Amino acid sequence: MAGRGDTDNGYSRGARRRLLLPVLLLGLALAPQAGAGESKKLYRWVDEKGQVHFGDKLPPQDAKQGRETLNRQGLVTGAVPREPTAEELEQQRAAQAAREESARRAVLDNTLLLSYTSVAELQAAREERISTIDGRAVLARKAVADNEKVLEDLRARAGDKPPPPELAKQIEAFEASLVDNLQLVQRLGEERNQTEAQFSVDIERFKLLRSGKIKPGD
Repeated sequence: MAGRGDTDNGYSRGARRRLLLPVLLLGLALAPQAGAGESKKLYRWVDEKGQVHFGDKLPPQDAKQGRETLNRQGLVTGAVPREPTAEELEQQRAAQAAREESARRAVLDNTLLLSYTSVAELQAAREERISTIDGRAVLARKAVADNEKVLEDLRARAGDKPPPPELAKQIEAFEASLVDNLQLVQRLGEERNQTEAQFSVDIERFKLLRSGKIKPGD
């Protein structure tokens, strides 16, 4: 025997909803118009508990729920999706970030395949790049040594006494130059390491792409 929650005077909840819709539509059809060309809209929505509702206004607690707009014949004329939850928004952002990363990776992969025809070419390009960086590093270290030698001479001229203004300016200028060149040596060392690491990644990626084990963007 059906429980009280399933039927009411012999009608199921679904049957009551089907009976309710024509009544609401008839009410809208007979309602006086508020102004020329103005008519009330009927909405159908499902609340957080899964219950279907009909009405010309959504209660505040259901404002974020998806809804359909019905005409006087009960046909759907429009729909508004429900607002996504915080978790769904985070999933959407993560999916978008993954798509963007895949697209970026595909561009890099295709560039790699167009730029080189073999691993040997990649290795040769790596050696050429490293050689260029090493050459710049040699010049930077020489500049450091020159700065240190000049500073040693200038400071010796000053002795234990405060240097005169002109000599002080020279010392200050070479000290600044020494700092710049020391920083350049450090940057070149970091650039060399990064270049070697990137080429190692590119070579392995190139092998996988050429073998067909992965596709651009994977």
